[in-house]
Amino acid sequence: MILGGLIFLSGKDDKNKSKDEEVGPRGRRFLKWWIIGIILIFLLLGSYMAGSVYENKQSANVLHTEMMGPNLTEPGLTAANFNLTSNSTPTKIVSGIYVDRIKDLSLSDSSWTVDFYVWFKWNGSDVSPGENFQVIDGSILSNDLVDNYTNGTEHYEIYYVSANISDFFDISNFPLDNQFLYIEIEDKKDARQDLIYVPDNESSDINPNVIAQGYNISKISVIEKPHIYNSSFGDPRIEQEPTSYSQLRDGIALSRPDLGFYFRLFIGLFIAVAAALVALFIKPTIAEPRFGLGAGALFVAIANNIIVSGLIPKTGVLTLADMVNDLGLLVILITLIESTISLHIYDVNGEKYLSRKLDRYSFITLLSIYIIVNAVIIIAAM
Repeated sequence: MILGGLIFLSGKDDKNKSKDEEVGPRGRRFLKWWIIGIILIFLLLGSYMAGSVYENKQSANVLHTEMMGPNLTEPGLTAANFNLTSNSTPTKIVSGIYVDRIKDLSLSDSSWTVDFYVWFKWNGSDVSPGENFQVIDGSILSNDLVDNYTNGTEHYEIYYVSANISDFFDISNFPLDNQFLYIEIEDKKDARQDLIYVPDNESSDINPNVIAQGYNISKISVIEKPHIYNSSFGDPRIEQEPTSYSQLRDGIALSRPDLGFYFRLFIGLFIAVAAALVALFIKPTIAEPRFGLGAGALFVAIANNIIVSGLIPKTGVLTLADMVNDLGLLVILITLIESTISLHIYDVNGEKYLSRKLDRYSFITLLSIYIIVNAVIIIAAM
């Protein structure tokens, strides 16, 4: 009788054990749709992010090509604006720029300061390019005449200029951004029909010791383009509108040398996501560490977002940095939701094996797709 009772108890335990280590049809359907749902969410989100990053990069490159193409139109400039009137005989000013130093480059303040040499060579006495030049979208901090000479009607002047320039940096792909800096020189007095710059590319250059923190620097040719003002400024001597001024433009291309800055910015976020994922290995009923890790990771991710946002201007642009931060926040949020579901399955439904399966599958899926989406975003931005 005792032996029969032991056999009965043993059989009951085996039956319960077998039930506990099986996932029923309902549980398998739930696991399948849970994983499919996560994959679909990140597939759609990742496609949107990668597409936006790639489009932003292409748009920036197209705009820069237009800005530095001497014969290309650009926003606010049409093909007709390049033409001079038939009776105009502008004085040609051979001009060049040598960039000596870049300092105080600040994305958050949308400004940068540059020291450079600019020179003017011309024949005639009807214009004074050295006295009348200005830096567009900037203020000249100092302007020193370094040297000059006159030989009959031939004139030469060279100035050493320090200027602070306002620049609406393209931050859409920050911190994997490429930036283009422009020094734009115009005459304050004479319009393009009276004075036109001729770029001196042979002598224009950048000091090889110039440093822009966080970027590599490459040389861009100096060009001349008309700059159009849709006004005569009330000048009775100007009959036609718009008014066109010759602009000497020097462009400097900046690019991120590697992914070092990117990983330094997001290392805290990546660790936070890793902590939230590791929490899925903790038994759901041990709620304090299981949910505490996720909540702490959420706090770190939000703090990282605030810190990174402080490095760029306050705009409504969704940047690459925002995407990476939002992606991390979403993963952490999903781990908290998964922990809540897993706790219910484990503690209320008593389906411990299904709970463990949910934790494992969620960890593998979230980790894999998080790495893949981040990698795709980086590739799209490079």
